[in-house]
Order: sequence, then C-alpha cells, then structure tokens
Amino acid sequence: MRSRPASVVCVVRGGAQEARALVEEFFTSRGWTPRAQVDGTIAYEHGSRRRTILLGALAGRRFFLTAVTEVREGDHATEIHYRWGPGAGLALGGTIGRSRAERVHTQLAAELEAQLERSGHLLQVRRR
Repeated sequence: MRSRPASVVCVVRGGAQEARALVEEFFTSRGWTPRAQVDGTIAYEHGSRRRTILLGALAGRRFFLTAVTEVREGDHATEIHYRWGPGAGLALGGTIGRSRAERVHTQLAAELEAQLERSGHLLQVRRR
C-alpha cells in the first residue's frame, strides 16, 4: 500500500488571527462546523455522526468526517496545518470509509490551497 499525505501545511502571509479567519471562512462556507479542542486546534466536522454509525460508509454524502486545523505564527509568516491522518474514516466506515475520507480531505486540501493562492496569501505548501 502506498503512503499518501495525511496533512498539508500552508505557509501564508499575515498573522495567526487572519489565518484563522481564512480557514474558518473556507470550511464554514462548505458546511463544516467548527469545534474548539482542548489542545488549541480547531476540528471542523461535516456529515452525520449518527447516520455514519448506523450505515458506515453507506452514509454517502452524509458520511461523518473531521478535519483538524492548527495555526502557528512564525516570525515572517503563519503556518496553517490541516491534518486528517491515514486512518480517517476507517473506524466507522471500514476500508470504503477510509477511501472516502482520504478522497474528500485530499480534495479539500487542494481547494484550500487554491483559495489561499487566489487571495494572495499563500507563500508555500508542504504535504506530509
């Protein structure tokens, strides 16, 4: 099995507060709900947890997903860390769920990158 990126780091112009606002606008405009975590990260959730528990990967577009974001401010730029992990979707959807989660997160990461580039904020992208 080949190893795929399980996170993306976007280095952007501006401070942490501006970067958080950009990320929040990106996810909420797509219907994702933000949930602050104890460790300072923001988890954006989408889909129905109940439907996913009952139907697994067959939940379709309502398959429950979580995108974890963290913003770290540096001296000259700010890093937006968007991670989902190689096991995303596996627990509730099995292999099909993991595949669906990977596809959605990879697509979202590319869309986030494109939006940041269009707005003139993106300096660099690193995939891990």
